[in-house]
Amino acid sequence: MFSRFLKKDTKQSAAVFVDYEHWYYGYNNIFSMKPNVEEWYEELTEEYNVKDLMFFGDFNGSAIEKELPRLEKITKNVIHTASTKEGVDKDFTDFIILDAIYRKAAKKNSPEVFIIFTGDAHFNLAIKYLRDMKKKVIVYGVKHSLSNKLKSSANSYVEMPRTKQEQQYYYDAILKSLYILKKRRKMATYNKTIEHVSSHSGVSRERIQAALDDLMNNKYLFVEEKQYRGKKPKVLKANWDRLKQDGLWENKK
Repeated sequence: MFSRFLKKDTKQSAAVFVDYEHWYYGYNNIFSMKPNVEEWYEELTEEYNVKDLMFFGDFNGSAIEKELPRLEKITKNVIHTASTKEGVDKDFTDFIILDAIYRKAAKKNSPEVFIIFTGDAHFNLAIKYLRDMKKKVIVYGVKHSLSNKLKSSANSYVEMPRTKQEQQYYYDAILKSLYILKKRRKMATYNKTIEHVSSHSGVSRERIQAALDDLMNNKYLFVEEKQYRGKKPKVLKANWDRLKQDGLWENKK
């Protein structure tokens, strides 16, 4: 009858190593997005008992320096990898991450699962080493920049952002723009919305247009003809109640 008090955590123990330069710049350069670190970490902790989480990167005076407060809220283990040697910064970051992985694997009672967020083929031998040690290895990497060698060497891999996450990011940019115009009592049109959102988010017009068309095809957005100074402009409107109901919009102050 005391069994419920003796129940053990069935989650596998895990150590997580994140090449944040790969994640941040990959998202920015390929998708014009920023990493959804908090959501990703919550996802990991639901499945694994995360013993260690480490972020690596050159944060000094770089574009990712502003990301530090977000990362430090999640873990104290943010490792700065700035190198004084010219032309070897990225390799230097890889070297530090690899060293941390091997050190963690060599410890007594090391975690059962090693989660590595990178796209670099330099990690292939480390993954094979961990697999030889009977460790489960999961690789996360930015879509279109994840090495095929890593995909085949790991137990499993996840390409980020997932299609749904990428889509939601573009949805949010469009809906925030429409909501601001609504609050200012200004009209939004189809073409102007695409132009405005693309220029402010840095996302290509083609991606914004595809996301806007998807919202319209699913009846979340619609065009309504208005009377305005003797003209009849076609104004873009949102069904805010339905967007909220389906979890696509939350009015965050």
